[in-house]
Amino acid sequence: MKKNDNPNSLRRLKLWRKLLIVKLLCLCLFLQNTALLASVYSQELKLTLKGNDISLTNIFSQIRENSDYTFVYNLDDIQNVRVKSLDVKDASIREVLDKCLKGTGFSYEIEDHVVIIRPDRPAKQEVKKVTLNGLVMDQDSVPIAGVTVMLKGTYVGVTTDISGMFQMTILEQKEVFLLFSFVGMETREVKVTDFKRVVRVVMKEKVGELEEVVITGYGQKTTRTSTGSTASLGQDVFANKATPTVDMLLQGQVAGVSVMAVSGRPGEAAKVRIRGTNTISGDAEPLWVVDGVPLQQNVPNISTGQIKSGNLNEIFVTGIAGINPNDIENVTILKDASAAAIYGSRAAGGVIVITTKKGKAGKMRVNYSATLSVGLKPQRDPGLMNSAEKLAWEQELWDEFSSESFEYNKTASRKIHSPVVGIVGMLRSEKLGKDDKLWHEDNFEPMSGEEQEAYISNLAKHSTDWFDVLFRNSFSMNHHLSFSGGSKQYTYYVSLGVTDDKGLVKETDYQRYNLNAKIDLNPSARLNLGFGIDLSKQKSDSYSMTIDPFKYAYFANPYETLYNSDGSYRSDRTYFNLAGINDGNLSDGVQPPSGFNIMREMKETSSSADNTSGTVRVNLGYDIIEKLKISGLASYTYYNNKVDDVKGRDTYAAFLDRLYFDENNGDWIPYGSITQTSSDGTSYNVRGQLEYRDVFGDAHRIAVLGGAELRGDKSNRTYAKRFGYDDVTGNSAMPMHPNPQPEDVKRYADLIDQLSGEVSSESRFASFYASLDYSYLERYLLSVTFRTDGSNNFGSDEQCTFLKMVDSD
Repeated sequence: MKKNDNPNSLRRLKLWRKLLIVKLLCLCLFLQNTALLASVYSQELKLTLKGNDISLTNIFSQIRENSDYTFVYNLDDIQNVRVKSLDVKDASIREVLDKCLKGTGFSYEIEDHVVIIRPDRPAKQEVKKVTLNGLVMDQDSVPIAGVTVMLKGTYVGVTTDISGMFQMTILEQKEVFLLFSFVGMETREVKVTDFKRVVRVVMKEKVGELEEVVITGYGQKTTRTSTGSTASLGQDVFANKATPTVDMLLQGQVAGVSVMAVSGRPGEAAKVRIRGTNTISGDAEPLWVVDGVPLQQNVPNISTGQIKSGNLNEIFVTGIAGINPNDIENVTILKDASAAAIYGSRAAGGVIVITTKKGKAGKMRVNYSATLSVGLKPQRDPGLMNSAEKLAWEQELWDEFSSESFEYNKTASRKIHSPVVGIVGMLRSEKLGKDDKLWHEDNFEPMSGEEQEAYISNLAKHSTDWFDVLFRNSFSMNHHLSFSGGSKQYTYYVSLGVTDDKGLVKETDYQRYNLNAKIDLNPSARLNLGFGIDLSKQKSDSYSMTIDPFKYAYFANPYETLYNSDGSYRSDRTYFNLAGINDGNLSDGVQPPSGFNIMREMKETSSSADNTSGTVRVNLGYDIIEKLKISGLASYTYYNNKVDDVKGRDTYAAFLDRLYFDENNGDWIPYGSITQTSSDGTSYNVRGQLEYRDVFGDAHRIAVLGGAELRGDKSNRTYAKRFGYDDVTGNSAMPMHPNPQPEDVKRYADLIDQLSGEVSSESRFASFYASLDYSYLERYLLSVTFRTDGSNNFGSDEQCTFLKMVDSD
């Protein structure tokens, strides 16, 4: 059979191939059109969108679904923006965005397929600036460096350089106002309209406020002529403040002066340290000087086997608490040795000089002020566990760390330590048994497992907020009434003050009453006399327990309660006992038969102090010539301080204070005690001095001071302690030794002898002092101080000590 070479057949084959190619091309075109309908093209994105009232977010979602573009925008800004009408075909993304965002207040940026939508940026306007130049001088045409120049109404400012020049760049305006200020100068306000001219400003010194005065108690200096480290505080720091004591008001006011509260009792003198503690065994307290008179309440210490001064309520010993802050004019603190050298060795801890207010000439002025303040009690830390959580945590600790060792110890000959945590640990380890008896008490019987679970379940039902139990919102009330006035020949100032302070801790109160009176006479232009009297009475009531209530409130377990079901005080089973259980020392957990209860300690112990003091002063000043002055001061002070310290018979404080023969007495019968002390004292101070001041050639200034001083103080303190005290009847019955032995006779006699007594002290001093202060151009300073003290305390052979101090700057 031959092959068919018909030309028609060949033509049909060629036609069929061409049709096949056309079909493939049509298929490709179809696929390409499908891709175009989906708005995606391999080279450039083409979009076809149509709709009315479409939200911007919807349009962005359609573009994102059909492309690889991502949109970044603030939804809160554009969620309510809608496009009324949109009809685009084969449009680029920029064309679509331009139409969508037109008139909406938004614009866009595209970077690497990321479209950022943001509010339109306002067109930047060209800001014109000008530069001001100026010169500041004093009245003698001397340039002043360091003057502050501020643009009024703004925080824009500069300071002048060493040549008094300043330069300030500001926005161009029609006019500006500049404020010029400098220490000791009056603040000036200057209007500037011509910005091309140099602004020239002349500043004037403040009249009466040229320099800060440093009052040393023996005289006055200025900050420019003082070589020592000093600090001064005005009356605004002390007037009408909620804090009723001077020392606590100093807290945080002066660098280098540390003021710390000794306890939370209201009215108690704070611990004041100037530039740290500079002694190991000596007294680091600063010397307080009021109107030139040093406070000298040197109460004799008591030190017997039964009574210690540190255990008594010595809240008013320093005497500074009796000063009413509202009567203070200013306070000067002499920090270093050179500043306080004129006071001698008693100023080793620094000197705090207080100057009280005086009357001013004019009609009588009556001033009354009242301050009421409320302090919120401390709150329980919300992070602390409640009873149920604490008990569950104690059970977890027992199961993990103590359960196996406890079971092992039951049969093992060699015991291993089994830690006990909380009341769950005490129950599981059989340290707390039926009837709430402890392991070392008679007739102790451990609880069964069911009884333990019932006991724990009952404890979990309540949670005690110990901060709410022990503390209250404090309330302080201060009243101050003053009268002042006079004429050119005399001025007077009389003030009355009342303070009542209810402390944060319950059962703590403080009251103070003050009377301050001053009369200043000027019989002639050269002579001035001053008379003053200060009277104060203070009373403080507090508890006499040894436990810190702040510490107890934080660490006491929440499942402990104050009272039993019958209303009697319930003993805290964990606060003391856990230490004795874990360290194996039974004495650590020993308590009185009634146990320890914090509220009983606060209610059935007390410590009350009553202090009365008065000071009379006389000042004299006479100008012999213009530059030479003689002055004198005489003062007399009396004080009386009474303290009653009571410990109830069932308290833990009385248990710790029991007599020596009852320390190991298992049949000890509780008894209370009362300690009473009374101290009174007098002090005097007489001083006379000459002072010469002069200025030579407007460059050399000299001040010479010399004087003599006599001072003395006498203090007497009686004390008595009675055991077996009944606070209801006020009677007492001294406990007896249960099994006296012959050797106890002397010891008991010594005990009786130590329960009461009297101590006294008396000191007298004669002192001579001198000082020289020289300054050149108020830049170069020289200070020389000399003092010698003679005292009956130094013995008969050597009764004088010398102190010399030279300082320059």
